[in-house]
Amino acid sequence: MTTRKYSSRSQQTTLTSGLTSSGTSATVVSGTALLGGVTISAGETFTVVIDPDTALEEIVDVTAVSTNTLTIVRGIDGSTGQAHSAGAVVRHMAIGRDYREANAHIENVTSAHGLTIADVTTNAATQTLTNKTISAANNTLTGVATLTGTQTLTNKTLTSPTINTATIAGGTITGLSSPTNSGDAATKGYTDSILGSATAASTSATSAAASATAAATSATSAAASAVSAATSATSSATSATASASSAATATTKASEAATSATSAATSATASANSATSSAASATAAATSATSAAASATAAATSATSAASSATSAANSYSSVVGLTGAGLVRDMGSITDADTTTTSYVNISAFAAAAATSATSAATSATSAATSASAAATSASSAATSASNAAASDVSAQNWATKTDGAVAGGEYSAKYHAQLAATSATSAAASASAAATSATSAASSASQAAVIVASAIQGTLINAKGDLLVGTADDTVARLPVGTNGYLLTADSAETPGIKWAAAPVSLPTQTGQTGKYLTTDGTTASWATIAADIESVTAGTGLTGGGTSGAVTLNLDTTSVYVVPSQSGASGKYLTSNGTAASWATITTDPLPQIMMMMGA
Repeated sequence: MTTRKYSSRSQQTTLTSGLTSSGTSATVVSGTALLGGVTISAGETFTVVIDPDTALEEIVDVTAVSTNTLTIVRGIDGSTGQAHSAGAVVRHMAIGRDYREANAHIENVTSAHGLTIADVTTNAATQTLTNKTISAANNTLTGVATLTGTQTLTNKTLTSPTINTATIAGGTITGLSSPTNSGDAATKGYTDSILGSATAASTSATSAAASATAAATSATSAAASAVSAATSATSSATSATASASSAATATTKASEAATSATSAATSATASANSATSSAASATAAATSATSAAASATAAATSATSAASSATSAANSYSSVVGLTGAGLVRDMGSITDADTTTTSYVNISAFAAAAATSATSAATSATSAATSASAAATSASSAATSASNAAASDVSAQNWATKTDGAVAGGEYSAKYHAQLAATSATSAAASASAAATSATSAASSASQAAVIVASAIQGTLINAKGDLLVGTADDTVARLPVGTNGYLLTADSAETPGIKWAAAPVSLPTQTGQTGKYLTTDGTTASWATIAADIESVTAGTGLTGGGTSGAVTLNLDTTSVYVVPSQSGASGKYLTSNGTAASWATITTDPLPQIMMMMGA
């Protein structure tokens, strides 16, 4: 803030040389007389008027003086730069700006001298002091911190304070800016910005480790799936082998069944042939029996005839013999026609010969009958044997065809037995083949899944050394980021292929060992830990205040001679502020004449 200086002993002087309308340096006859004992320092001004009360009047602010040479700012308070001649009057004067500012200060009921009236320190309420230096040495402060002893500040806010060599424990300091000089305190945000990069690097490393672990797990799962696929393939091969073995067994059994069936067919054919032979033998036996019966009948007839003939012959002989003995017949030897006629004589020899012939014929017939009977018996026996053989052959053929409860003969089994075994083996072979197909499908599926897992897994071969990180460089693309230099932090960089890189920390955090209770500060180049000084060295009463001091308890009071104090507003609703020239008060405004009367008068 610029401070204007005034002097009651200032004497006017004149320019020793001309001044252009834009010049910023003016030389006068006596700078000392003009200043009237006032000195102008940096940030201060001294107002003068050149050529006052003339058409060339110009107001300027003097910002520095070197003997009789003035450094000036032209065209102040609405005036404009003018060209002035040597000898022009230069006078220190109060100008309209001074009166306007004083009047504005008087009329301002909310603030004064940069202060908000409501914020002026009082003893009746908790308030916040901002940009105030309070010295306990020259002031009596009630309820505020002192320079000695240990105190607790409650409901106090220090804004932009200068605190030296303080030790603050368990407190909170807010509003700190980023440190730039040695001894500056650091905010949590500033410290976190330093530590955050390290934390982010640690987090990234942890994420990378987790990704590597996940990749290893995926690879393990892929290996397990591949092993499962191999196992399934082995099971499939075993099932296929068992199926092939069962099929081979079925083929063997079918072949054996076919052999048994052939044997059964041969037996059946032999049985049929035996039956045919038996039938033929039976027919022949029947025929022989018939012939034998006929021969027997014939023999019987012949025997009967022979017996009859023999009887006749015997009777005839007896008759003859009887006759002969009676002298009726005599043996006359051969009878010839010469001797007698057939009707006259009987030849006994002829009778005997005829009888003998008949007996012989009867004997022959009996022999033939016996032979025929024997042949018939033989034929009947052969027929019975053939029929028995045919029946046995038929049973054997049935056994070779259908027997299933044991061997037919010599450890050999029937065609049906082998056919059943062949069917069972074929069923087992089909089941084994189905199981083999299922196993093969499962093996193919497992192999496919294993291939997918292996294809999507992050391979461990991407890591080359300790500290390597796996980062994404594009969609579904992973690359290795080598470990960085010790102390470097992982930071984002879109110009890098992986989008991140290792970089040196912007600020190196000093060791924290033995720095309990201290705060991070910097000397503009290097960060360090330091304590914060909390001693208030002085309290200076500013504009509108009185009191202050540099030691002990100090008191600040409101300067009522320079700061306008608004009277209490309690019970003054609707009233207006007025003054009697000495003190301000609240009062009503009386309009005289009344508005109604003025309107009637045409005002």
